[in-house]
Amino acid sequence: MKSIIKSAAAAAAAIAGILAASSCNSGNQISGTLTGVQSDSIRLFVNDAVSNRLVKTDTVAIVDGKFKVNFPDTAMYIVYIADLHQTGNDMSDPIFMLPGDKLKVSGSLSEPVFSGTRIYDGLSRFEGHRIISEKLDSLYEKAQSVAKDDIVGRQAINAEHEKLSAQRDSIYAEYVKNNPDDITSGYLTIFMNPEKGLESYNLLGSTVKESAMGEFLDMIAGQFTTWLEKEKNKANIQPGKAAPDFSLKDIDGNIRTLASFKGKYALLDFWGKWCYWCMKGMPDMKKYYDKYSGRIEFVGINCGDTEEVWKETVEKEGLKWTNLYNGDSDEITTKYAIEGFPTKVLIDKEGMIVEVFVGESEELYRKLDELF
Repeated sequence: MKSIIKSAAAAAAAIAGILAASSCNSGNQISGTLTGVQSDSIRLFVNDAVSNRLVKTDTVAIVDGKFKVNFPDTAMYIVYIADLHQTGNDMSDPIFMLPGDKLKVSGSLSEPVFSGTRIYDGLSRFEGHRIISEKLDSLYEKAQSVAKDDIVGRQAINAEHEKLSAQRDSIYAEYVKNNPDDITSGYLTIFMNPEKGLESYNLLGSTVKESAMGEFLDMIAGQFTTWLEKEKNKANIQPGKAAPDFSLKDIDGNIRTLASFKGKYALLDFWGKWCYWCMKGMPDMKKYYDKYSGRIEFVGINCGDTEEVWKETVEKEGLKWTNLYNGDSDEITTKYAIEGFPTKVLIDKEGMIVEVFVGESEELYRKLDELF
């Protein structure tokens, strides 16, 4: 199961924070034994599954090899267990918990065994899940032995992973089809690739969709939908294609569209203050803005920041070009099939895409030097 959980951790959102132990007997509970722990305590990390909000921080003692921790069960949570003195991999897979769950844990942090809840007891009864998990785990271990510069070996691993992923989706989809009101079906849906996952989500019954898992599943289905729309739009975000129109607010509150920049080259920069590489590249952006500002319009499109952070960053960093605010909306990032930040889209005077640059690289600036 380890590789499946890891492959879905990006769709399910990054998890951080530490959970406090309490002496109450109500709510959720995790207890059991763990082998291979290097200290006499462990840490538990928990987030609200939907908001990814930190719940609490604390350390839990292991006494005679056993531990127990209780916490409120007001939402669906995703939890990690970590060695107090963790050294990189000393952390369990994410644990999905619903209100009222009393989870039992055994085994090691690297290969934990979970039981006692509807999700994990359902998985243990599902033979297809065990078989495909073992195959993916075996492939994961095999991938660790392939050198980074072994291109052929890595291509073979990727091809095998695609094949196994397709098998996994078919096995999971069949289970969901036959068990639409089983909470385990909701869990399996989370780990499918977007197309099959969305199909399975639409098959889930009201028992699952109206459970504590329902809101999280709705969020995942939305992510699946956005991903599929981006994949479809990739064909239109190519050199020679017309750049999609948009309508966004600038720093003064005025609405700007793509037509605002027609008649002049435009460079759309999809960025965020939270993005390390976006900010690392700002000195080069400023240098080339000063160099070519009379011949090209730089247009920063902020994504993922609050409006306050956006305005503060524009002022503090001295970003003198046109700055537009997108916030958390998916509309323009879906239209432009944005998959990574920063992404820069170079557009000609007629509104046609010249080239798309993903990440911070010298290629963009070489292109600008060629053009101007």
